[in-house]
Parts: sequence; structure tokens; C-alpha cells
Amino acid sequence: MDQGWRSALGIVCHRYFRSDENIEWMLVGSAGSVLQGCEMDPGDVDIYVKRKEDVSRFAELLSEFSLPNQDNQTNSNDWYSTKGEAVFHQTFPSGFSWSKARWNINGCDVEVVHISNAAGIPDSLTGDGIWEGGQYIWSHFKEVKAGEYTIPAVPLEIQLESNLRRKRGDRVEAILNALKTNGYDRELITKALSTQNLAKFNKEMQTI
Repeated sequence: MDQGWRSALGIVCHRYFRSDENIEWMLVGSAGSVLQGCEMDPGDVDIYVKRKEDVSRFAELLSEFSLPNQDNQTNSNDWYSTKGEAVFHQTFPSGFSWSKARWNINGCDVEVVHISNAAGIPDSLTGDGIWEGGQYIWSHFKEVKAGEYTIPAVPLEIQLESNLRRKRGDRVEAILNALKTNGYDRELITKALSTQNLAKFNKEMQTI
């Protein structure tokens, strides 16, 4: 694997697969998109874990990359795991809460996250669409190749819904191009997309 995000992901995979851990985790975000055929330039590596305690378990595996001290880190956007505080817990006024660990590995940020309270973000199999950070991703993962490793990633069908919600036109276009080129899971796309976005998707596919 080359430098940057691929190198960082390779290190994470090496540490995980050589351990005795059995963690339910999934690659999300643009790195996961690229490994499924999208044309993007990931700036970081994002991993979700199913259970809160699994953030700490990943932090143990990657402890060598934790900073030696706090260094007055007060903003979550600037926070990195340290030897004394490997996991950061945060709750927002909306009620949204998460736990995360974060490192800089070979010049690339790597973040492991568990979401405890989605605070009402739409997430369903019937009409609202599947949220990339929600409960339904765990039964709809896709195995992708990351160098010598095979790892679970959130499928593009689900990533499409999340990026449509975020109005990330650049990523939406890249995902649509990959789905047009490589095909897609029709059953999953009908679950993953909200009713409104599914109509848009069907119209887009008719232009092929």
C-alpha cells in the first residue's frame, strides 16, 4: 500500500489482524468509498465500532501512536489520543453523543468512533433511509480489499444516502459513477435511500 491514508489503514489492519481481538468494526467515509471503486482523495481514515468498549480496545492496539500528554487539548476537532486519555467522550446539546479515539499515523488522521445516541437522525429500512452511522449498517457491510487484508466497509448504497443528506455533491457524483460502472444491489438501494432520494436515484439511472 502507498503512503498517506492507505499506509495508515494498512498499519491499523496489521495491528488488528495480528491480535486476538474480535471487534465488530467497519470502514466508513471516503476511504471506504475508494476501496469500492470511487474516484476520491481521502484525507483520513474513519472507522466505526459497534460497541462503546471497542473504542478502548482499538486504543490499546494503537497505543504506540498516542501522544505522551494532554498538551492542553480542549477542542474535539484538535483532540488526539494520549497515554493518559485514550478515548474522548462528547455529548452535544441535541443529545447526540459519541466516544472516539484518534491518532495521526504516517501523516494521516485515523479515528475510531462509537455513536451512543444518534439524537433522532433518520435511520430506518422503510422510507427514511439508512444512516451511515446508524444501527442497520452492521447487517449490510461489504467486504473490500485493503492491500493484503479483507475488511468490512459500509456499502456505497448506504454512503450515497448519507452524502445526499449532507449535500456533498462531489461525493454523490463519485458514488453514482461507481454504481453505474460496477453495478449495485437493487434490494439494498431501496432500503438505503429515503423515498425522496430513491426517486432521484431511479431517475438518474434512467439516463444511462
